[in-house]
Amino acid sequence: MNIIKQLNGLNARLNELIEDLDRVLDYTDNTELYNEIDNNVKSQLENAQTHLDITIDDISDGMYENPPADEEELEEWD
Repeated sequence: MNIIKQLNGLNARLNELIEDLDRVLDYTDNTELYNEIDNNVKSQLENAQTHLDITIDDISDGMYENPPADEEELEEWD
């Protein structure tokens, strides 16, 4: 499936970015800067990678193969 191949490529690129960021952080002497990058950038990249992994698994499991339920069939909210 082409989409899975593309998502796996994106996942690999995210992994490379995280590894590169770890190497940059190894040379960062400024504790405040280190913490900001670690908390705001690295954690977001890791979060994106986790959610991408979940999406890839869902697509592989066929979760998105069936069309969504018709809106007319859903009950109205009160």
